[in-house]
Amino acid sequence: METHWHLSEQDFFLGLEQEKRAFLALAERLCYKRNSFIFLESEPGDQAYYLERGTVLIFRTSSEGKEPIMSVRQPGEIFGLAEVLGGRERKCNARAISESVVHRIKGADFEHLLAAHYPLARRVIEVLGRRLRYMNEVLENVMVLDAPTRLLKALIYLCFSQLAGEREGDWDKPVAVPMRLTQEHIASLTGSCQQTVSEIMKSLQQEGLINVSGREITVLNPLEIMKRLSI
Repeated sequence: METHWHLSEQDFFLGLEQEKRAFLALAERLCYKRNSFIFLESEPGDQAYYLERGTVLIFRTSSEGKEPIMSVRQPGEIFGLAEVLGGRERKCNARAISESVVHRIKGADFEHLLAAHYPLARRVIEVLGRRLRYMNEVLENVMVLDAPTRLLKALIYLCFSQLAGEREGDWDKPVAVPMRLTQEHIASLTGSCQQTVSEIMKSLQQEGLINVSGREITVLNPLEIMKRLSI
């Protein structure tokens, strides 16, 4: 499976227990209520964040007031990396869409950790490279793929941490999207509009590919969808 929609990552510190202990010893543990902002566009990007629990949207605000979603961060992921090494200002916002717990580390402390722990520095490079490829593919998807295909890719992307983790090898069984997203969120994530997303989800339910109950979405057969998408 090579598509970069599989950005939803396993734990950033997987296999790096020593580095994780060092990171947590320097980081501040913070709790955020639902809809709380973690950082805002134009703020100094001098801190990085590790998500222990919850869900965080990374998005921008357009001049028209729209909020295109760049990514969805899930537990075990690190975010705020793009600007932290140079201390540049934030280009996106980060908002918790459920009660979340994060560990926030200062940029200077993070740089010292990277200098002292090569495996951690290599992991950061891998993550940033993967995310860059993902953004390139998102742009390509919006340009060449139809809305139903983009939506199916997004659902697989959102479920991938489960499929590649405890569910690996069991991809023909139902898997719930591990977060509650509104249709507006999904529309933003896929470059569509809410009405289009609503119509597509009804069609996918009729095909038996997904089940929707309120904001709860279950992918009924991930393997079948991946075959359809050729991934």
